[in-house]
Amino acid sequence: MSEIRYIEPQQETTLYADVCQIIDGACGRIATYVNTEACLTNWYVGKRIKEDVLFNQRAEYGKQVVRNLSSKLTERYGSGWSEKTLRHCLRSAETFSEEDIISATQRQLTWTHLKSL
Repeated sequence: MSEIRYIEPQQETTLYADVCQIIDGACGRIATYVNTEACLTNWYVGKRIKEDVLFNQRAEYGKQVVRNLSSKLTERYGSGWSEKTLRHCLRSAETFSEEDIISATQRQLTWTHLKSL
């Protein structure tokens, strides 16, 4: 059998602090990754609506398209895809080029930052 080794209280405290640091670092990297993906997803959704549905024009039927799309997305994915959210997505695609949005997410701006601009 292997011998059980006694760990000094200071060693236990250091171990705890080190493990917390590892976990906190991972949580931070995960949050950054998720934020980047959320920003890009919302921008691409807006781009798709803008270019492929609205044909780069603000037409009255666009409101109905956004309303219908919101309803279907909400049914499938939940309440995060309201008309208001889709309008934010559309506005981000109108405001930022693809290069801009990728650059912004690399600087770790959040979706909240982007939609408020």
